[in-house]
Amino acid sequence: MQDASSRAAILNGLIAHLQGPTGTGEALKAISECCEAARAAGLGNDAAAMETLDAATAGLDPILRESALAHVSGDLHRYLRILDMLDNVLDLAPLEGINQIYWSMQRQLFLMRMDMASVPDFVAGRLLPFYERFLRQMSIRLGLAPAARPAGRPDTGRIVVVTNQFLSDQHQPSRDLLLLAGRLQRDLGREVLVLNTNMMPDRYHSPFVPPFAAAVEERLSGEQTIQFEAGTFRLLSSTEPGLSAAKLSGLLSAVEAFDPDLVIAFGGSVTVADLLEGVRPLLCIPTTTGQTVSLADILLDFGSSEPPAGEGRLARSWRPFRFGLSLHRTGDSTTRADVSIPETAFVCIVVGNRLDAEVDGGFLDMLEHVLDRIPEALVLFAGGVDSLPGRLSGNRHAARLLCLGHVERMEALMSVCDLFLNPRRTGGGAGAAQALAAGVPVLSFGGGDVASVAGPAFLVADADAFIARATELAADPALLAAARQEARARFAVVEREGNDVTQFAAYLDEAVTLFRNR
Repeated sequence: MQDASSRAAILNGLIAHLQGPTGTGEALKAISECCEAARAAGLGNDAAAMETLDAATAGLDPILRESALAHVSGDLHRYLRILDMLDNVLDLAPLEGINQIYWSMQRQLFLMRMDMASVPDFVAGRLLPFYERFLRQMSIRLGLAPAARPAGRPDTGRIVVVTNQFLSDQHQPSRDLLLLAGRLQRDLGREVLVLNTNMMPDRYHSPFVPPFAAAVEERLSGEQTIQFEAGTFRLLSSTEPGLSAAKLSGLLSAVEAFDPDLVIAFGGSVTVADLLEGVRPLLCIPTTTGQTVSLADILLDFGSSEPPAGEGRLARSWRPFRFGLSLHRTGDSTTRADVSIPETAFVCIVVGNRLDAEVDGGFLDMLEHVLDRIPEALVLFAGGVDSLPGRLSGNRHAARLLCLGHVERMEALMSVCDLFLNPRRTGGGAGAAQALAAGVPVLSFGGGDVASVAGPAFLVADADAFIARATELAADPALLAAARQEARARFAVVEREGNDVTQFAAYLDEAVTLFRNR
């Protein structure tokens, strides 16, 4: 926590940026950085500071203002105000702008940047109904009318799997999708068509902060044949930006021509799949923890044993089933000498694709305490980074905090590690599974994908317990050996969960039955 003068400077800097130019992505990113600094300084919990920020920004663009103050405070009431504003102009506002705001909100929820306790029913009670109204407006304004299968037509044995974003077989959710397609074809005898729709915004259409734009793999345009492991899959991909009638009508027509018995939404808020919920049975497979927004007849889970609260649509459609993670396992290993790590080191590893944001000040403070208590410890950071190396360079333990960047041979790297350390975040489930498979114990707080994959034995309640557990494992070889065995046993449990083809097939059939009944 900074002193009063530093906090005042951060507050004044944020106000100045909010009152300045906001018409470019660079300006929105600069505002976002100021919001993050204010959040880290604790201004979101300072009533006087938030009152000052409220007053100073009263005349600004309301989307900019409310999203910025939500970024600082984590208060979901700010998002409720944005949804209320959009509801008032839903038939007039540009669809691209609404889509941008919706996905930017979803991004903040995914990154665990919002205080879910501030509005406990936000997703089920407000965001899901808004999403339905948005889809209805999209259908009306773009003239979308997906065709139902004529009554009495026999089953085709076909399934369409729809995703918002497919990038490559090195992208974990894309690998998981190909694993799904393989199981449908190989184990269940279904013919599969994958639709890669790229429906998330790929540029900024709104002054929402922090801004969000998704990656698009331009080479995946049109019809593709994708090979993965022993399977070959047909992929129809649209890389056309934005929400156009031609793009959406083309995707819906492709579904009609393929004539599937069932549509699978792979991930949450899969727009094209949800546009089909009135004419085809729909099952949703989440790719992360948290509350998934979906209009599916069946909504599978990501390892939780508790359904969504209440008796609404999400609670009724929820079923307990974690689909498997497609780990790339070749038996690859290495030695510490090969990667220039001392044989006597206690090697901790942090893995992720968003380490710049996830390795925040609080997590670095914890790592400092771990390194203080374990003189032989090193911490490796594996994953693409931009700002993290600069922040680590000024740390008093900089020589023991090593950024490796993107790692191709992750299985080999895990073979020389002793402990997997997890920041507070939603993602990271595949990294945790890779660690468990290699017999590397996980150390995590509750909540998020890593906690779901690792299970209760590897979770701690707070920072003190985190530091103490790492210290104990480093000091006691027998305790570490037992934890390694427990890690492998936990991976076997997770692997069995995802390989229950019989239960998965039963859920596919149930989705069809529920659709026919309604």
